[in-house]
Amino acid sequence: MAPAPLWYILAAALPALGAGYLLGRRRGASARHTVERQRRELQALARRVITLQEDERRSLSRELHDDIGQDITAIKLSVQMLAGDGDPARRAEAVADIGAITDQTVVKLRNISLLLRPPQLDELGLVPALRWQAESLLRKGGPELGLDLASLPVRPSPATEVACFRIAQEAFTNALRHSGATRVELRLACTDGLLVLEVSDNGRGLPPEHRSGLGLVTMRERASQLGGEVGITTPPEGGTRVSARLPMQPAAPPSPPPR
Repeated sequence: MAPAPLWYILAAALPALGAGYLLGRRRGASARHTVERQRRELQALARRVITLQEDERRSLSRELHDDIGQDITAIKLSVQMLAGDGDPARRAEAVADIGAITDQTVVKLRNISLLLRPPQLDELGLVPALRWQAESLLRKGGPELGLDLASLPVRPSPATEVACFRIAQEAFTNALRHSGATRVELRLACTDGLLVLEVSDNGRGLPPEHRSGLGLVTMRERASQLGGEVGITTPPEGGTRVSARLPMQPAAPPSPPPR
């Protein structure tokens, strides 16, 4: 049998080549679209992170200046009055004022310190810190709180503890701000070397405009850096469920090549 003419082979191959070309174009366009969307999200995230940092610094500066600064000034004035007053009754009153103002200042400083990093996480571990956080955020008058915190076989790495704590903190904040929930549940367990965290509520669900917000992006990024993942879903019964799976002991990042 004579070989098929070249034009015949090309004609037979053109449909497949055309389909492959179009598919490649579509895939290329889709990939470019994905890269462009991710670039815009990263730019927006960077802007919002900078804004958030400045807002937090401004708030901390205001707390230190307005509250702590005024308290220290009041203590100084009371000490000056105490030094120049020989009346025992007024001296006793000044000493009592100094003690009361000092106690208030200590409480304010402790609250600021807790916002920056809770000592419970370092001193007591993840489970007590999560319990303290949940009970502090969901105080009396707020949503009902359900806790199911399993004892962990070993203590997670410090990086995993911080990531888990901050993810739970953000999930609690979203439930309080956006969901209108009457009940929030926190679960923690360890399965096959993974720390499994779940925060769920019975509210109206997370609004679409908040699904790509800074807090949710940050939760995913915290988990991703450790080789874990975060999922945000709406269960059939309604509400919002934030689930995180984090390695108890994340793999160490690869060492840089020798120079």
